[in-house]
Amino acid sequence: MNDTAIQAEPERARPAVGIVGADGADPEARPVVIVHGSMDRSATFRRVTEHLQDRTVLGYDRRGWGRSRSLGGADVDHQAHVDDLSAVLAELDAPIVLGHSYGALVAMAAAAAGPSLVAGIVAVEPPVRWLPWWPADDPWEQTVRSAAAEGGPAQASRALLVELFGPAARLHLERALPSDLAADGASLISEMTDPTVDLPRFDPMTFPVPTVVAAGSRSAPHHREVARRLAELLPHGRFAEIPGAGHASHVSHPKELAQLVREIDLIEEQRP
Repeated sequence: MNDTAIQAEPERARPAVGIVGADGADPEARPVVIVHGSMDRSATFRRVTEHLQDRTVLGYDRRGWGRSRSLGGADVDHQAHVDDLSAVLAELDAPIVLGHSYGALVAMAAAAAGPSLVAGIVAVEPPVRWLPWWPADDPWEQTVRSAAAEGGPAQASRALLVELFGPAARLHLERALPSDLAADGASLISEMTDPTVDLPRFDPMTFPVPTVVAAGSRSAPHHREVARRLAELLPHGRFAEIPGAGHASHVSHPKELAQLVREIDLIEEQRP
């Protein structure tokens, strides 16, 4: 063999997929895959799974977060997250995907690339930054930039958690290790500054997968507006407002979110 032969690059390690919540599901019920957003991990969806005990709910921590923190890094862009989800979907029988925030954007991009792999999507406040209703300078991005400039990644984590949860963030911040806040802040900044997130990954007008686009009634105005407008553009989409919920509806309103997952079954039954 020629010593100068090019060696094939090793396959990139994938996040570990596991069951979220109880494992006593009806084998006939369509499974659900959870894709979490930034500053989060799959375990925070356990309250949602309590209302989906008739089906298997799978989840994984995305690169740079939770148990997959070591898989993050400067070379991880939006497409890497899409590839990870596509690999999970390829091993299942057309599940429903519940995506939150950045995870919702990942879910829709993966479904556009492989529509036969997905039965339907519940997309909670996806940050579709290339739609015209998304502000040129997102307020949360401003907050993160300012905090990072003042105190680095750890301060960026603290600032966004306060934006998300208000005074309730205090308990989490009291328990968090500075090293964890710094690591999460680094992943947060990486995702928010990734220029590939601004590239259109799907055409809403031809998106083939049944999709419920949801937003909390107390979420930021541009999150609600983009969710509503996106749902109007989708051929098989509808908008659902979750009364009283903010951005973290999977924490505050798990029952309502689980009901939206069940709606996908009804939409499928009604399709010709």
